[in-house]
Amino acid sequence: MLEFSMYRITRTGNSEYDEKKSRFLGYVLDVSSPDEASDKINALRKEHYNARHVCFAWQIDGVLRSSDDGEPQGTAGHPIADVLTHRELEHCLIAVVRYFGGTLLGTGGLTRAYSTAASEAVDDATLMEILKGFPLSVTLDYNDYGKAGYFFNEKKIPQTGIDYGSAVTVHLMVPSELKAITDKQLAEITAGKASPEWGDEVSYGLLDGGVISLS
Repeated sequence: MLEFSMYRITRTGNSEYDEKKSRFLGYVLDVSSPDEASDKINALRKEHYNARHVCFAWQIDGVLRSSDDGEPQGTAGHPIADVLTHRELEHCLIAVVRYFGGTLLGTGGLTRAYSTAASEAVDDATLMEILKGFPLSVTLDYNDYGKAGYFFNEKKIPQTGIDYGSAVTVHLMVPSELKAITDKQLAEITAGKASPEWGDEVSYGLLDGGVISLS
């Protein structure tokens, strides 16, 4: 199990959920700062100026904020925030716009509606996994590279580049919790000949098996 794993939005998601003639529109957006989150919330309020409520939750750098925007306390912002934390979303804003349909839904109905609209919007989005790891470059002879490649594949350690010559220099991004075992395996495979070059720990994105730089 990974020690650190979050997800970030790479493509926005939307949803529409109807409950007793009330319409709930969900939006999932990537945000880099609280100011950007506020700007996007205000833009939604401007776009949906006839809506009764624009409720939201965002999480940025581990800070979580939410708003019921006039709905009964705990029936809107909290269930939206629960979706954020359950889905492990970072640098993410989820907003749900409600157009009132004339029928009161009660606390249970409101909680379910806001949670459903938020969850379905996340389902519609494209997510990138965010991990912590160490860049690694190591030069191996071809025989040792074959053995090391099996280990890298088994542990799902992504390669970021490879240079072929009289030997093979492979570049990888090693998840933080696999650093020690990677050092150990390279030493065993090469009988202590390998000289791994480790970079400093960084956060990186993983999308469709490829490493995305966040710097």
